[in-house]
Amino acid sequence: MMTNRKSKYNRIIVTFSYTAFYVLSSILIFCQPPNNNSNRQDTNIIWKDDFESGKLSNWEIIDDVTDEKSNWYIEKGFLVQDTDCGNTSKLLGTNIINGNPEWDNYVIHSNIICADDDYIGILFRYKDNNNYYRFLLSSQRKEIRIDKRADGDFFNLALYDDEEWQHVRFSVTIFLSGENIKLFLNSQKYFDINDNQFEKGRIGFTSISNLGSFIDDVVVYRTFEINPPEINKAITRGPYLQNVRKDKAVIMWNTSYPTNSVVEYGLSQNHGCIVSSDALVLNHEVKLKNLLPGTTYYYRVKSDDLTGEWYSFNTAVNYEIHFSFIVYGDNQMNFLRHTEIANQISKHDFDFIVNCGDVVQRGLRSDWDIEFFEPLKNILHSKPVYAAIGNHELNSENYYKNFSNPNNEHENYYSFEYGNSFFVFIDNPRAAYPDKKYYTEFYPNSPQYEWIESELSSEKAQNAQWLFTISHIPSYVAGTQSYFPDNNKYLVPLFEKYGVDFSFSGHVHGYERGLVNGVNYIITAGAGGPLNKKGSLVLKQFKNFKQVYNFCLVKVKDNRISFEAFDISNNIIDSFEITK
Repeated sequence: MMTNRKSKYNRIIVTFSYTAFYVLSSILIFCQPPNNNSNRQDTNIIWKDDFESGKLSNWEIIDDVTDEKSNWYIEKGFLVQDTDCGNTSKLLGTNIINGNPEWDNYVIHSNIICADDDYIGILFRYKDNNNYYRFLLSSQRKEIRIDKRADGDFFNLALYDDEEWQHVRFSVTIFLSGENIKLFLNSQKYFDINDNQFEKGRIGFTSISNLGSFIDDVVVYRTFEINPPEINKAITRGPYLQNVRKDKAVIMWNTSYPTNSVVEYGLSQNHGCIVSSDALVLNHEVKLKNLLPGTTYYYRVKSDDLTGEWYSFNTAVNYEIHFSFIVYGDNQMNFLRHTEIANQISKHDFDFIVNCGDVVQRGLRSDWDIEFFEPLKNILHSKPVYAAIGNHELNSENYYKNFSNPNNEHENYYSFEYGNSFFVFIDNPRAAYPDKKYYTEFYPNSPQYEWIESELSSEKAQNAQWLFTISHIPSYVAGTQSYFPDNNKYLVPLFEKYGVDFSFSGHVHGYERGLVNGVNYIITAGAGGPLNKKGSLVLKQFKNFKQVYNFCLVKVKDNRISFEAFDISNNIIDSFEITK
């Protein structure tokens, strides 16, 4: 996916190396400022804001563009900007400024979460809105840069564009001493340049067409020391469950350094079954076999001298047993909203989670923790998740690395039985982006189309009491976006021919339900992605449309399905029952 391009230099020394990249991708080195009481006594700190007050005191907001108004606010200890305000071709957006115009030699340190993939940055030695320096970063454009704005015109002083930026959360440290400017990201030096045009000024942040800009805190120091990153031995993600069937399950977890994989499991914590691998890896995947259906198993993971907590899970139930599952999607970008959704999901009783895709904003970045795994960390160790692939996953190898789906030959589309039901997951982002060749084809005579028809017409599907399909791109949309014609042309006839009961999808942010020729089409795309704004008044005329963050609970009891949709406060926004 990525191409290497030569860096451009203008009085620039680049000293960054990806030698220990696997460490930095798992261990996020943040230099935390002292607490408020110690700050009063620490003469090395000139100024700080940890955004815990909830107020934008003394911050000045300046929008460089007028097509969309910015939205800066403080929430849960973060300074947030969540609109698309900006012009990426001109590198103009919205700025927020604070500090003392007489600051000259100082060090800025800030912790940043860039959930979107457009530009986010820091302004320094800010004289006025036509004269300042700025640092910018965009993962999508593979750019890390320092610019100077003088008399309203921009000049690039340093540019690094060799590789895709991998981190959603990272730290920035900028050293200013005389004409020298040094910039560190995650404790690694990127730029060491000289420019003497501006000697003093305030600081600030900038967001350019970036819907997910989160500033954790900012400190201005007189002096600051960059410490080399330490390799902390830790389980950095998980464990989390995948592909839990009647007779098997997959346990996955990540560690901060390459090590072995061990899972202890059994019908009790003392049962004594062990599965292990001596391969030294960062991403651990262990398969448990010969399990009993509808049974509770206890397990814990080990890697080297790291030992996890004991957890439990239930294997898939037999045909006649009742079960329930959660459905939701599009949790990318706003991890605060996804965390709230996950907290509400945890209040319900269910067996597994179905996600309709777009679990992250940019799948090419290796950091999937902020947007997806961290909000669900208290759920996924006991409940498996099955995710359709969305357009924002970009068919990246990270999707295949982070999930272990039932079909080994093509994990981007797969099926499984659960109880009296059959589930078919479809890879269809190409319905929305037909010119993007890296998305998988699902047209007639393509391998996926033939597989879809084969699965829907199979004995397993046709003998199931209930037949579900899950995809990211919907077949019908009642609002300002028309249905996606390739879905309607190729998938809908298969759904109707083979008796699909429910077609779940995402992509169009919000909630919507409709019934067409016996198929219930449900869009549940409201777990973090920005809610669709344009045409909202038109959409509200539809009875089963809600422009809210949402998730759904489906209870399957023999020939009856009970369905409920909830908003982010756990209020029911839609419900119905079907009896065959």
